[in-house]
Amino acid sequence: MKAIVLIVVAFLFASLSNAQSLKEALYGGKLKADTGAVIRKGDTLAIKENMAQKVAEDSVKVVEKKVADSMKVVEKVIADSIKKETIAVEKQKAIAEGRDTTAIAATLFPEEAAAGKTIPKDNNKIWKAFIDSLSNSVKAEVITSNKIKNGAYSVLIEYEIKPDGQIGINNIASDPKNAFLEQQIKDRLTFNAPQMNPVLGANGQPRTVNRKQMLSFVK
Repeated sequence: MKAIVLIVVAFLFASLSNAQSLKEALYGGKLKADTGAVIRKGDTLAIKENMAQKVAEDSVKVVEKKVADSMKVVEKVIADSIKKETIAVEKQKAIAEGRDTTAIAATLFPEEAAAGKTIPKDNNKIWKAFIDSLSNSVKAEVITSNKIKNGAYSVLIEYEIKPDGQIGINNIASDPKNAFLEQQIKDRLTFNAPQMNPVLGANGQPRTVNRKQMLSFVK
């Protein structure tokens, strides 16, 4: 993000320099009839100069518009970058203090929430919705299998959130041991795990974090 801002700013400065050079050339009398104006036979010197100046002025206006458009791009990139950094920092503070992070983005930027813009869901909310769906699926499709004996089962899922927000499964263990149950849960996690928000470290960079989830089933 910082690299993009620097590139856009560099382009903006270059455009500003070109616009200034055109203005100096125009008002310093350096731009003459060779600017592209169509000169007809019989035109007086004054008409020729006026036509040349008109072409030069139009060129300056074109450059100035490009500069204005570039400025809008720079402002948006910087504003978006600041918002993301602010939300990330406040989320880390909330996590460290044991507070809910769900409404942080909407609290910091209520105007976007009011305008109906999509605010990324909190990881806890994303994961809970997925686990609830997973549990219902296992209860309906796996626990009813004749490969599962009657009784209570506890399943410990050890997983990680990678820097890109992808879920990686490290280990799945059931008690009492049931390989069929473990494999069924692993398959569902592997193919259906949700995309999470990257977790930022103290340096503001995405990092890998380990998590655990306990599930309970009764047949």
